[in-house]
Amino acid sequence: MARLLRIALLGALVAGCGSTGPVGLGSDTGGGGSDGGGSGGDGGGSSDDAGPRLSLVSVTVSPASAEIVSQDGAPVTQAFTAEGHYSDGTTKPVTARFSLSRLELGSIRDTTGLFTANGFFGGTVTVRVTVRDGNTDRVGEATLRVRLERLVISAGTASTAPRLFAGAPVVDPARAPSLVYPLDGAVMPDNVFPPDVQWENGAPGDVIRITLEKPSSTIRGFLTMGSLADAHWQVDETAWRRLTRSDPEAPATVEITRYEAATGALIADRKISIRFARASLAGSIYYWDIERGRIVRINEGTAQREQFMPSPYLDCVGCHSVSTSGRYMAGRFGGGDNIAGVLDLTQDLSTNPPPTLYPVDANTIRWWFSSWSPNDRRLIVSTDEGTSRTLRLVDPFLGTYLPTMGDPLPTAATHPVWSPDGSAIAYVGNTDAWGGANQAGNISVLPVTSTDTFGASRMIHDGANVPGAIPAGAADSYPTWSPDSQWIVFAHGDSSRSENGHAALYMVKRDGTGAVRLDKASGGPNTQDTFQPRMSPFRQGGYFWVTYLTRRDYGNATAGTKGSGRQQIWISAIKESPTPGEDPSEVGYWLPGQNTASRNISAYWAPKACRGGGSSCQTGSECCSGDCRPDAQNALVCSPGGPPMCKEFGQSCGDSSECCDGLPCQGGMCGSV
Repeated sequence: MARLLRIALLGALVAGCGSTGPVGLGSDTGGGGSDGGGSGGDGGGSSDDAGPRLSLVSVTVSPASAEIVSQDGAPVTQAFTAEGHYSDGTTKPVTARFSLSRLELGSIRDTTGLFTANGFFGGTVTVRVTVRDGNTDRVGEATLRVRLERLVISAGTASTAPRLFAGAPVVDPARAPSLVYPLDGAVMPDNVFPPDVQWENGAPGDVIRITLEKPSSTIRGFLTMGSLADAHWQVDETAWRRLTRSDPEAPATVEITRYEAATGALIADRKISIRFARASLAGSIYYWDIERGRIVRINEGTAQREQFMPSPYLDCVGCHSVSTSGRYMAGRFGGGDNIAGVLDLTQDLSTNPPPTLYPVDANTIRWWFSSWSPNDRRLIVSTDEGTSRTLRLVDPFLGTYLPTMGDPLPTAATHPVWSPDGSAIAYVGNTDAWGGANQAGNISVLPVTSTDTFGASRMIHDGANVPGAIPAGAADSYPTWSPDSQWIVFAHGDSSRSENGHAALYMVKRDGTGAVRLDKASGGPNTQDTFQPRMSPFRQGGYFWVTYLTRRDYGNATAGTKGSGRQQIWISAIKESPTPGEDPSEVGYWLPGQNTASRNISAYWAPKACRGGGSSCQTGSECCSGDCRPDAQNALVCSPGGPPMCKEFGQSCGDSSECCDGLPCQGGMCGSV
């Protein structure tokens, strides 16, 4: 009787295996069984009664590859199914658990396999299915590419404009719309504000197509020109953010095509390429607007100038420096008066006059150039630049000079700058004039041996001995430290005066070795119009980042500064680990938000802490979790999950566990000493 019951059960199981219905997740997908194993048992392969156990051999996903396109950010779906392949050669649908290799591109329903792209990110994702077979997981995979396409038609341009570009463009450099910004080869952080694409050439009535493209994201803009003043197009911010987030490692191409209204011809310019580093330079840049005599602030990822201090004491403030924490600013008031003051940037500075840390009046101490210690407790300043040009130490909270110990502070010195690790001060020594117009000087390093104690200074770069330098000259100026305190970037040429002098950027190790001209950051190997480098406090994306001012052309003559010679602020990436003797800099980009009708100089970057879960974001590098994705309302926020992203040198912190590479958290800053 028992044997008849087992035969009946076996028949039922075999019938189930041959059915066309899906096999349930976690079920025993084979047939037969065993009364306890052993030779001659009913579940064994040698049994005459119950043949070999039917097992799941593999799982496949259908379709094996697919591509979907999200138009203008709209969600789009792709269905996937799973099939099981069994030891008897049969194939049938299975109920599987679906998952994704990347979560930022969209979501997939766990059991149905319906993928929905969120329209924020493009790229390639692996779709995985998992089926449980006894104690074994069988896994299958498929590849899905999500493409984003964004069409932007400017006001005054017909909605039918895209149809004009159906044919193949001709090659005619004389009639092509010559792209002049952005620059070919530029490297930007991924949270940079979108550029104003600028070109030259064109006529009234011409329609211009601007194409920005990555493998998984395309922006196409269309604009009708009324005059040459219209030869620029501000990239749509929403589309730009989606482009920079997609295919993070891939470069983007920029191309302009002209529909010539007079002839109906299509003429395309050459494509240029730009790259994005996985870097979020979070904070604000403070720079001096010379015409206004004001310090202006531009916050990260924006193109808005903020007049945060409209009424400074004596109606002018300049030669400013920003503390490592980003909280304090030192400057000198009143044109040539050089009355020194310190402001707390967390306070409201819109009053007349703004509040200062100590009273500022005609009897206040004076200085020219200043730099903060890493813990914000001291300032090293240059004084008496019209005569002895002496460095002195200042208590920034009391506005008093401080006595020092060890070797005396140097004279004939200007442009002091404290290293981020607090161990040294770089400055320009052996100067022949005040720091705004010196025509001679070298880079020297002053050791900081203890609190308010200094060692003997040492020259590490001789400004009068730079064979073959372009431009020639004997003036080093404006040293600035890399965030790891191992490199010094500076300007070298015939003068530190940026209005009419000549200079290019150089970099040297703190021990004086490895000096190299930064050709790309300087605008080319023969350019000589780049001054005042200032390193940001960030090491991100494999780069240091440096601001500088230059008289080079930005864009064309109508939307940009071409032909004006007006100083503007640019930013370049510098490789963290340069190859000896090789230029480690990258082609720069113009700081968005500046006034192109003004001369802008002396840029300082103030850091900002990473953002917690639920905070709005643009890229994952801004988030403490490293993960920026849409929430339930489809707004981009920092995810609370994922591994915490450590904070780099100079970023705000609560304790040392938040800091990268074992840096200490002191005074609310990673790396402060």
